[in-house]
Amino acid sequence: MFGSIARRYDILNHLLSLGLDFYWWREMARAAGAKPGVRILDVAAGTGDSTLALAKRGADVVASDFTIPMLALGPEKFNKSGVADSVIGSVGADAQQLPFRDSSFDALTICYGVRNVENREKAYAEFNRVLKPGGRLVILEFSRPRRGWLRSFYSAYSRYLLPRLGGWISGDKNAYTYLPESIKRFPPQTDLALELKNAGFTDVTWRDLCLGVVAIHVGIRGNQRECPQSPTAPMSC
Repeated sequence: MFGSIARRYDILNHLLSLGLDFYWWREMARAAGAKPGVRILDVAAGTGDSTLALAKRGADVVASDFTIPMLALGPEKFNKSGVADSVIGSVGADAQQLPFRDSSFDALTICYGVRNVENREKAYAEFNRVLKPGGRLVILEFSRPRRGWLRSFYSAYSRYLLPRLGGWISGDKNAYTYLPESIKRFPPQTDLALELKNAGFTDVTWRDLCLGVVAIHVGIRGNQRECPQSPTAPMSC
């Protein structure tokens, strides 16, 4: 599904978010502590906008995604923006079985992707594994607006306008019917924070953007034993 809309994905993001997605990327990169010398894994990187935001702040970034047609669009974007040297890899990967060694990254980001993972517990375990002790997990995801009037407006927008406009431009109405349905099923801010705590992350916090239309969750990998065994990680240790 995502492969079929890859070429139109960026323009639809910009249009459907009214351009706010650029601001959301920047805030995500700031929350991740992206800067020179910091090594970041960007899971579900898609066409590379999230990776680009991290690389612009000087971090060394590895982009990974399950959907290869989307991932393949990133390098041209990085070259045009002059940050290709900061993107040190683009890797096709399943978030539930990451092909990286334990304790490889200072931070891990996932933007609008954890909602699409089949088993979030497996993904959280992998995030924990590949992060260094004290490493930072940052999730940018659509969430639940706090104010009733905005919640009603957003629900109507997602249910009626988004599928029609998204389907018309992308040529795949099903993809933009799936989007609001997946957001509706996704846990609200407090429940997602609890999931992260239960997965072993500490100092879990979140911050609403645009009154809760999206939210940034941050969790810290604790000081687990340095080399946890993972049956799904052949490159472990």
